[in-house]
Amino acid sequence: METPSFRPATADDCGLMADWLSDSVLNAMLSSNLRSGKANKAALTLGLRRRDQLWMVFSTGPKKSPVGLIALDSIDSVDRTANLWFLLGQPGLTGQGLTSSALAFFCTSNPADLHTVTAWAVEGNKASVRCMEKAGFTHVGRIREAVRWEEEWRDRILMQRRMGC
Repeated sequence: METPSFRPATADDCGLMADWLSDSVLNAMLSSNLRSGKANKAALTLGLRRRDQLWMVFSTGPKKSPVGLIALDSIDSVDRTANLWFLLGQPGLTGQGLTSSALAFFCTSNPADLHTVTAWAVEGNKASVRCMEKAGFTHVGRIREAVRWEEEWRDRILMQRRMGC
């Protein structure tokens, strides 16, 4: 596999991203606002204009179709922090290290000029935790029973990474 590449998401990507975010298997462990129903292409297009967010798509190489998404929200340009979340839109590519490589490259290249990003995973989502660890994130804590998933309360596993290195 080629080195993953990423670029800013555009309005042309919003249909694909809406499909990914509307898939209950793909969105099952995202925040409740993203797993609560169908994603709207028009709303995503407007969201790309928000100054407190940055949405990037990644692929298996230059000039290839996007296979996943890395997003920053709650960007604080003064303290240079943000929350990061990600999604692999092509389940057939799981387990190959593509997402962790894309995350590591994204964090090293630091397109939003941040100092630190935070992220969280649902307790029991070992694949996402391992993906973030491989990309240089470290565990910083947990919020007890902060996610309602499969009819039970789960912890949010909190992680962070310093950007640009």
